[in-house]
Amino acid sequence: MRSEKIVFNEILPTSVKWSKIIKRGQTIQLKALGNKASLSAMFYNASNVSERFNSADTVKVQWNAFLGEEKVLLSEMGRVLFAITKDTTDGLLDILGGISNDRIIKENFGDKATFDSCRNGYYKSDRENFMIELGKYGMDKKDFIQPLNLFKKVDVKEGSKLVLSQKNAKEGDVIELTAHMDVLLFLSNTPHVMDKSGDYDSSDIEISIFDAIEIKDEDYAHYSEEAKRGFINTNRYFI
Repeated sequence: MRSEKIVFNEILPTSVKWSKIIKRGQTIQLKALGNKASLSAMFYNASNVSERFNSADTVKVQWNAFLGEEKVLLSEMGRVLFAITKDTTDGLLDILGGISNDRIIKENFGDKATFDSCRNGYYKSDRENFMIELGKYGMDKKDFIQPLNLFKKVDVKEGSKLVLSQKNAKEGDVIELTAHMDVLLFLSNTPHVMDKSGDYDSSDIEISIFDAIEIKDEDYAHYSEEAKRGFINTNRYFI
């Protein structure tokens, strides 16, 4: 379901931000290079950023708030931005938790690692990372959306209480997302917003992008009927 030709490869270190357009038919592989991987993602239709990932519709349409292989990530237009085509973490994808900001970082990890004391090694939050990257594309805080957090999972306890799962990704675990539109993807490599371990040390992530391939209906024969409708909507967009 993907090419074996890698057209892009680099390492995303702890606390660092990243953005790139993933073209339709390309697959991006995210690999944990340690046992404390934690990555936040926001993504948009690269041709029209007013169309963007919609977590509520992704949950509602697929009847499931817990994601994994053979699930899709939908826009509010009912189109597939990404299909989750590989996940060795057994479902460590969080659609509920949100992102960190400066206040939360200080509460969870203390305020000793400031820019004054550590320069570029200070504790960065998802919010400031995304703000900087969004600005490179003429976007700002009004373009913030509910993110997808990778390599982490939030459990629901006692009916409605959100709790960060104690399960972590292992070194070498991968999540692969195949683009069904040209997707503008933003990543922030920081500890999960609900991580109160006191250790700001999310693992480095290896990013590989595989060459685009032709998308065929048979590739998604095992996806749900709801997901298949999303693929149909997306294919019509490109006619």
